[in-house]
Amino acid sequence: MLPKMTIELVIFQVLGISLGEVWKAPVHFLSLDQTEVLLYTKREEALLVQSSYKSNGPNRSYLSVYSKDPEVAQVVNVTRMSSEVTSFKINLLPKIAGETSLTIQLWDFVGGQEKLIEEIKDIQTKVIFKQETETVLKAQLDFDRYALMLILPMILLNKCAFGCKIEVETLQIAWKRPLPIILGAAIQFFVMPFCGFLFTRVLALSQAISFGFVMTCTCPGGSRGYLFALLLEGDITLAIVMTCTSTLLALIMMPLNSYIYSRMLGLHGLMNIPVSKIMTTLLFIVLPTSVGIIIKRKVPKWARYLEKIIKPFSFVLMYVKIYLSFRMGSVLAKTISLEVLFLGILVPVLGLLFGYSFSKMLMLPLPVCKTVAIEGGALNSFLALAIIQLSFPQPKADLASAAPFTVVMCSVFEMLLLILLYNAKKITVLNVENEKVKSFV
Repeated sequence: MLPKMTIELVIFQVLGISLGEVWKAPVHFLSLDQTEVLLYTKREEALLVQSSYKSNGPNRSYLSVYSKDPEVAQVVNVTRMSSEVTSFKINLLPKIAGETSLTIQLWDFVGGQEKLIEEIKDIQTKVIFKQETETVLKAQLDFDRYALMLILPMILLNKCAFGCKIEVETLQIAWKRPLPIILGAAIQFFVMPFCGFLFTRVLALSQAISFGFVMTCTCPGGSRGYLFALLLEGDITLAIVMTCTSTLLALIMMPLNSYIYSRMLGLHGLMNIPVSKIMTTLLFIVLPTSVGIIIKRKVPKWARYLEKIIKPFSFVLMYVKIYLSFRMGSVLAKTISLEVLFLGILVPVLGLLFGYSFSKMLMLPLPVCKTVAIEGGALNSFLALAIIQLSFPQPKADLASAAPFTVVMCSVFEMLLLILLYNAKKITVLNVENEKVKSFV
């Protein structure tokens, strides 16, 4: 009686299959940025599929896409896009609210005949028409627009006051010892964006949300950095100088990172990067601060009055931002998954850890270490929100906006928790020292 292994080997040889082919692992050529497709409007929407398959002839491979229920979502056409990596754009037309699934097949001509190279089944597709949600969102945006108009003078005045806090002599000293500024800029514009890109790929987030996280990670430090540096006993002047410097650098780095990572995420051709509007938004931050520096130089008496409003105005603006985040977040909550929440918690923590650990390795003073850490963790997420809303069409803009909203909410709560723990530690140390003094007496 022949052994079972021998019988199987004979069968494979009769079928013309070698033993190497039997044990060969399946090769996957198609890459889809999401396993679940959400469609919100009755307009055509695009789904991008990348292919690493190399055909024997140019442009011989093609993609077939089938919808299980065309009454819910219909496949309009599939377009081959030529770039560094072969990709296909699938245009879908939502029809009625419901669920269906897509089947994607990659074909090629081999020996004059069509051959199925790879097939992906059961790509869940949901059509959700959010007229009611959009009405609520529009009403909230109208309300928030009026609220922003009311606090706009406060924002401009606060940034002008920040400029008054900067001494020209301090700027000269900072440029003579630029290591903390260079370190902070490297973390904000190189380390953090790459980490954001890496983690979104590991968590297999959609292209829109991935871009939202990358843009949030590449933001300069916000005005909260000064307040947190004050409460955590960091270098306050350095915090203001770092925020101003990173905002100036962002005029170049944010459009550049937008371009680089949009291509790496496969969004090239599916979104518009409004470089001029990004620069206008950043200049809105830079110009009032520059006016404050001039006032400090020319009219010191006015500068002293403006410096007194920084702390109360910063508190008010921080709470207004939290309030607006909660209002907008209540609408975006349905799009926030556990993966998005996890990354929203992780991003500020990574910024703090990178800033503090790198500063310690370079043996910088403790207040400077704290300031660099805060600048890396307290990002200006509302700037990322503005860029996302300008870059994406709806509803992808709202979907991508979940990233900066999640980060800003988590960042504020984490920083407040850090401040509470820091002050609790100070009180504990002070009590211990008092007890030692009493026992000594």
